Amino acid sequence: MHDLGAQQDADLVQRYLGGEPTAVAMVDGWLARAASPFRRGLAAEWEDVLQEIRMEVVRLLQAGQFRGDSRLKTYLWQVSCHTCLDVLRRLRRRTFVGLESAEAVPAHGASPLDSVLQQEGGQAALRAFASLSPECRELWRMILSGLSYRDIGRQLGVSEGALRVRAHRCRKCATEAFRAATAASAGLREAEGAKDALR
Repeated sequence: MHDLGAQQDADLVQRYLGGEPTAVAMVDGWLARAASPFRRGLAAEWEDVLQEIRMEVVRLLQAGQFRGDSRLKTYLWQVSCHTCLDVLRRLRRRTFVGLESAEAVPAHGASPLDSVLQQEGGQAALRAFASLSPECRELWRMILSGLSYRDIGRQLGVSEGALRVRAHRCRKCATEAFRAATAASAGLREAEGAKDALR
């Protein structure tokens, strides 16, 4: 009986990682039900947290962390609850500043330094976007055009759950590429500054 359950779980893991719609829907349902007691505390963060849970589950399953010591549903339930608790702890550590305590922003235009930094940031964003895979670039184009995950999923022929996982991966790649492009720009500025100092 235990062997049968373990085989069913292993099969479900493979189908889920392969993006099979019925497997994704089943696992997503388990994850959402496990996280539901935390929904009120998470408030506006709810959808993002569900996405974070999905990404953590994919990471753990791909790394072979589920070893069958318990049933898959129990394991996923624990992952979901632990992720929610981690997010709640992060939210409690956030410091919010009221608008009344913020300094007034001057009415005149941006300073020359702000203009340069803004321009460099835009160039870094373009370099980061260009370094993404064609699949990610197309997905971003569809998201920015206002299409819902459901509409995009229909066009690409994938389930909404699998698409959300793919979007999260692309967001992570874009963030890393932007950081790398920004760091490269900063390094170039420092090198030029050092050259000017030697003249």
